Amino acid sequence: MTTPSTPAHSPTSPNAPRADGALALFTPDGVPVRLDAFAGSTLVVQLVRYFGCLPCQVYLRDLDGRADALAAVGARAIAIGGSAHYQARWLRESGVAMPLLLDPPGLFRDWAGLGDLGRRQMLALRGIRNYLSAVAGGVRPRRPTVDVMRSPGIVILDADLALRWAHEGTALGDYPPPDRVLREAAAVSGTSV
Repeated sequence: MTTPSTPAHSPTSPNAPRADGALALFTPDGVPVRLDAFAGSTLVVQLVRYFGCLPCQVYLRDLDGRADALAAVGARAIAIGGSAHYQARWLRESGVAMPLLLDPPGLFRDWAGLGDLGRRQMLALRGIRNYLSAVAGGVRPRRPTVDVMRSPGIVILDADLALRWAHEGTALGDYPPPDRVLREAAAVSGTSV
């Protein structure tokens, strides 16, 4: 597991593991999409616990709103969850433009090395604050799914789908600051913010 401030791999490491481009993901409507459809530019992947997770939704909308800033550094964002196609469909219909994809067996998450939150992590005060902050911001709970224990995370892949940076959250809503993600994506792309 990586810590919030530790990159999983250096942007210049020639031995960084590459994701399987043939990995089958699915749109909220069940249409298969291969991961290699997103190769060719730096890829920021938000790994949501499930698409109805309140802090995950807040972060997802923030990341979605930074599409132009990401494009300016040669990157784009997608979100991958394990279940709840109906919640991903609701997010898409409510205005989220970035691709929302499902990986029911969690193959991408496993490849990236992200696991589950422990019981203490689920009850961590900072996670509860993140959850309450989302409620205070107007986000309303959605039904939890089988993926409720999954840890939140961000991974950044280069244009060849090699893992260059990762953050695994240790509490509900524990994502890195979006400005940090933008800087890390720029570093992977070889540009500046």
